[in-house]
Amino acid sequence: MRHVVAFILMLLINSSSSGLTSSIDNAPISDYLTPQMFGAKGDGKADDTNAFRKALYESSKNGKVLYIPSSSQYRITGSLNYYNNKYQDLTLNLLGCIPIKQGSYVPQESGGITVAKGVKLFQKAKITGSMERVCVTGKRDLDTHFFNNCDCKGIVIHGCNISNFGALFYDSTLHGVSQITQNTFLTVFYFARNVDTSSGMTDSTISLNYINGGMEQNDNSCFEWSYYNGDIISNNFIDYYRTIYYPKAKSKQSFVGPLSYSNQYQVFRYFYAAGPNINTVTFSSTADSFNWNDPSTLDKLQKYEALTYKGKDGKLYEIPPYVARCNATWNITITDAKIERNMKALIFVSSSLTEYEYNRFDVSFTGNNQYKEGQINYKQGDVKPFYNNGKYQQNSMKIEGVVEVMDKLPQLGVGWSNSVQGRTVKVGEKVYRAANYNDGTRWQAVWQEVK
Repeated sequence: MRHVVAFILMLLINSSSSGLTSSIDNAPISDYLTPQMFGAKGDGKADDTNAFRKALYESSKNGKVLYIPSSSQYRITGSLNYYNNKYQDLTLNLLGCIPIKQGSYVPQESGGITVAKGVKLFQKAKITGSMERVCVTGKRDLDTHFFNNCDCKGIVIHGCNISNFGALFYDSTLHGVSQITQNTFLTVFYFARNVDTSSGMTDSTISLNYINGGMEQNDNSCFEWSYYNGDIISNNFIDYYRTIYYPKAKSKQSFVGPLSYSNQYQVFRYFYAAGPNINTVTFSSTADSFNWNDPSTLDKLQKYEALTYKGKDGKLYEIPPYVARCNATWNITITDAKIERNMKALIFVSSSLTEYEYNRFDVSFTGNNQYKEGQINYKQGDVKPFYNNGKYQQNSMKIEGVVEVMDKLPQLGVGWSNSVQGRTVKVGEKVYRAANYNDGTRWQAVWQEVK
């Protein structure tokens, strides 16, 4: 009996010295922490907000992993970085374990964090560090945000399941070689929403994710950052968004977009739209696939808000589906694009491009493209976005594999030989292609009938 008692005492002493304690006054010295060490219940019923705040703060301060067991369910009702009566900057070191199960990843099945309606999970802070294999479920509510007014620098979000949020990045900046890879974002109305700032994404990567905007908000958009610089968005499957890229800014500025390649975009209406205060545009898309799905053909109970423009008669008109729309000078290149299903317009121009010297819209299609012939541009009023009567020499729109249907041949200005070569137009039953021609003194473009 004495040996049994001695053995039990030895276990108690060892467990005490190991640092596995729920007291915040006794700093844990183990290799990892859990929210239970700081008083969390993890039963999905108790409010674990304060305990989780303590655990995050200690994890950030001491550089220790905060482990989220798959068997625990943490109910959170407030911002996790609010501690000691102020919003704290944090270095995240979250590690979870999402077991492989059939069906959706929800805390009831796999454990994780459940966020109450209207909660801003992290806000008013500088956030660094990483999250891996963590399950976080919010509410399908526009006011429930993951990062709200945060400066996210060098963060890594990998292998997580984050679902049911109004916005992942709300008025928040992503930079410092951040990496968002191999995650599932299910029903996130706005991946990035820009409302009161000019937040952007720089020197970072978003790749190999499934990003879903949900069925309820067909007037939403995926990426609303006002600027990108040195960024890569690749190999993602993105669907259920009215608009994919919708940069908006607080004041007038240029938009330098990301390098977009090998993504599958399930687009409701618009791929790229220049939002308020966005003027000069640079954007590059390579080997992306676009699958249009007009929400006006879906369930009428779904919310949908079309973009509009004001006509010369003062009335508002709905803008048709398009690949790109810009308010001013631009340089947009879309190459090796695969376009599927319904697309009524390739480009919508709400103001004339002819007043600027360097305007480019280069497109080439591959694969199953059923829109090689037909209406490819939509022009408001008398706007002539693709040619300018020779006023400038550098404006151009090169579209390979596409035939423009027009009432008459556009005028080709002097010095446009390189800019329009290969452009194809159908007038009536005849097809014409622009080609180089040298009259002995200079090169110029001419229309040649294609037999």
